[in-house]
Amino acid sequence: MRTENGKYSTPYTRSLIKKYLKSIYNAIGKSPTFREVNNIPGPSSRTIIRHFGTWTKALKASGIRPRNNQLMKDEKVFIRQNWKEMTDKEIAKKLGLTIDVIKYYRMQYDLWKNRKGTSDQKHKKDGMKIYGKNCEICNISITELHHIVPKSTNINDWAILCPTCHSAITRKLVVVKNRNDLKTNLTPYIKSIHDNVRFNLMANLDNDNVST
Repeated sequence: MRTENGKYSTPYTRSLIKKYLKSIYNAIGKSPTFREVNNIPGPSSRTIIRHFGTWTKALKASGIRPRNNQLMKDEKVFIRQNWKEMTDKEIAKKLGLTIDVIKYYRMQYDLWKNRKGTSDQKHKKDGMKIYGKNCEICNISITELHHIVPKSTNINDWAILCPTCHSAITRKLVVVKNRNDLKTNLTPYIKSIHDNVRFNLMANLDNDNVST
């Protein structure tokens, strides 16, 4: 094919580009960047992006994981099918990723929601019917579902907590192994936190009065 300048150019197709990217990947042993491609004979990075929209889409279409460790489509399916039976560490090892990547995607609701109605969102609605809409400890209306027993589908192993009460457990500041521990362990700890907050506020007010 002759261009307007009289030079010949190769009519690249998506199929040819995918084979080209795959061959570069096999040659250098890692996901190629668009700068690396520009130094190798073949379609330019601009040509590749024009065909696929973005560099990441071109790599994924070629079966290559981008260097930012994004999950491939089949890997997302694998995680959705196994996240209840496997730990983050086991999934990361199976897919050859770091555990941080798996934890990041676990936080994305679109990835984890189950259209059959067994997701954490469905559990939270069911839990709120039993334990109320507000935090069971401090009565704050902004709440999250906590699994006292990890991944349990038993409503007796759930709790409706605000982000502060929830993080006290997840950060292991308080040990809660059952619902009784919510009252005996978590409640006193949260009360002490709120008491300290009020004390600090009063201290700040006293300092302001002194300064004036």
